[in-house]
Amino acid sequence: MCMRLLFLARPSLSPLLPAVLLLALFAWFSPAAAEVKAEEAPATKNAKAEELPPEELVDLITRDGVILKASFYAGTKGRDSVPVVLLHMYDGSRKDYARLASFLQEKGHAVLVPDLRGHGDSTQVQGSTVRLETKSMPPQAFNAMVTGDMEACKKFLVDKNNDGKLNIEKLCLVGAEMGSVVAMEYARLDWSWPPLVTGKQGQDVKAVVLLSPQWSFRTLQVRPLLNQPAVLRNLATMILVGKEDHRSLREAKRLYSTLKRSHPSVNAKNMADRTLLYLPLATSLQGTKMLDEPTLHVQEWIASFIKVRLADKTFPWKKRTLAP
Repeated sequence: MCMRLLFLARPSLSPLLPAVLLLALFAWFSPAAAEVKAEEAPATKNAKAEELPPEELVDLITRDGVILKASFYAGTKGRDSVPVVLLHMYDGSRKDYARLASFLQEKGHAVLVPDLRGHGDSTQVQGSTVRLETKSMPPQAFNAMVTGDMEACKKFLVDKNNDGKLNIEKLCLVGAEMGSVVAMEYARLDWSWPPLVTGKQGQDVKAVVLLSPQWSFRTLQVRPLLNQPAVLRNLATMILVGKEDHRSLREAKRLYSTLKRSHPSVNAKNMADRTLLYLPLATSLQGTKMLDEPTLHVQEWIASFIKVRLADKTFPWKKRTLAP
């Protein structure tokens, strides 16, 4: 029998609740809560698989020759594996997502975590001795994170898709602060690719998780995507923010209020029908730093969202080609 899960808008649940009840609570959303109280999420223990593929260190080469260093955590469900790309904050790196990446892999997902250009170990350009430095990157470098870095990530995942190791049709992006703007801009780009004679080449990003989302970062803007409601309707979206930081909360609320216009299902009774979630957390922590506080249960919320919006949905697998 299929269990449903309820996110209750009521006082914090005791961590001593029986495991069966915790599972039930993670199967159904309250019809009354459009803004889910994430700080009240129950803690869940995630049993590790006995054997998981080890982290794979890969080099992704962008069109303009930047060598991106990335970590890949292979999925365990073959063609049913959900691909997830984790995008760090400004001056962050893929190391900020190490725990979340492993946690999602334990759920069967295929997780790719790049160091975006100028960050972490992604400081080299082919044929050049000049190193990319975060604080000295020109404005256009941030746009290139979308048109270059994300396209390199997509190519890597399409190759894995064609090898039968994941389903690119279920692509999920998780972005924190700067990474949230990169995620939203790439979602817009991905949905802009017209079909080829041989088949579709985009429209793969089906869900985005935004940690302390920003409206803009340097030359990156979310407004172009927000002006395309037809695209927004196809993007299941989860927003998480620390509500004790007023600036971050204001930015997140503004984005949520705008997105609601394209997501009439925000008050739907069942989670499976709800495509927009807003979770204000009881903390001043923001971005990937929220992942380091276990009492916030951010990992569990993200995993539950991916399960209901992508893993449990039917998106037929097929071999794919990329945009030229």
